[in-house]
Amino acid sequence: MIWTILKLGWKNVWRNPTRSSVVIIAVVLGTWAGIFSAGFFNGFMQDYLDNQIELTTGHIQIMHPEFDDQFDPKFTIPGADKILNELRSDGRVTELIGMSQVTGLAQSTRNSFGVTINGLSATDSLGFISRYLTEGALPDDGMRNPILIGTELAKRLSLGLRSRMVLSFQDISGEITGGAFRVAGIFDSFNDRYDENTVFVLRKDLNRLLGEEDVFHLIRIQTSNLSLSDRMSTDLANTYDQVELKSWKDLSPDLRYLFDMTDLTLYIVMMIIIIGLVFSIINTMLMAVLERTRELGMLRAIGMNKTRTFNMVMWETFFLTMVGSPIGLLLSWLTINYFAGAGIDLSAFAQGLNQYGMATLVYPSLSAPYYFNLMLMIAGAAILSALYPAWRTLQLRPVEAIRKFN
Repeated sequence: MIWTILKLGWKNVWRNPTRSSVVIIAVVLGTWAGIFSAGFFNGFMQDYLDNQIELTTGHIQIMHPEFDDQFDPKFTIPGADKILNELRSDGRVTELIGMSQVTGLAQSTRNSFGVTINGLSATDSLGFISRYLTEGALPDDGMRNPILIGTELAKRLSLGLRSRMVLSFQDISGEITGGAFRVAGIFDSFNDRYDENTVFVLRKDLNRLLGEEDVFHLIRIQTSNLSLSDRMSTDLANTYDQVELKSWKDLSPDLRYLFDMTDLTLYIVMMIIIIGLVFSIINTMLMAVLERTRELGMLRAIGMNKTRTFNMVMWETFFLTMVGSPIGLLLSWLTINYFAGAGIDLSAFAQGLNQYGMATLVYPSLSAPYYFNLMLMIAGAAILSALYPAWRTLQLRPVEAIRKFN
């Protein structure tokens, strides 16, 4: 009998091919739109997190326990050389940079602005900033007091390549010091705020002005995988108890909140689209039930009980949804995979996106568990949308249903 109900439900789906086709197309488009939107949003957020973490904090930072609170240059990392040497042999580390860092005032003949001054070694791997270099070159030992600045700071201070500027800041003894630097390069990242308040000089030049030649304020670590940062941070904290270790989640709570909310936001987007699908399917099935009131009354009159009538409508709705969902799933998978390689160019909105530190090229991505979970949500939505039309069939009285259309 179950097989008979299944066959009857499948035949009923195609009694009105136009209406069924419209619903199936709606399910295909809804599934595709929902999953692709989730993939786009996931890629957008993942790119944003990766770019922001790589540019601003790195995965892990090591510092003096009091440096992050007071940002006083006298709080340098004890035993920094030993820590750097040991970390260079750690296979989990992909990029390691020891830097001195102070906050100060950048001045030109036209203007002045507060900046964070990073002192780096010319031999360090500076992939996190070199990729954004648009003019000139990175600071090099062959130059005299070179400085790398962002485009926004260059505009604010009216500076160009080889322009002269002055940095003023507090040295390790607490005295105000400063020095003249010449612009060696200009970078343009996706984050206008970062471009405006961050400059890079050679560590030896900055340390000379600070008053001590061989000091480090920060050790920045980039790991092979973002998920390693928490575990590695804990391991290093157990090894180096005289310094403070912070993962990117501690250094940037707003990015951590964004990371934690990504999954929830994806499912909320998908839920909104599925709710639209549910109402569309309910509307179609209600019309189908109302059109077949006499037929359903007849089936009840000749002996089909309520359970079988209920199951028949449920199977019709399930078939309608499940015919369209796999096609929509396949389309979304193909689309996401294509744009995961080609990217989606949003450079038309570059000015607005850069103000919020967002990249203009988005690579959609969605892992396999998301596809599985979304299919479960769609199947659940199909069952949910079938309940009300099926319940309406149970309210029919056979005699009244037959007379109504005679």
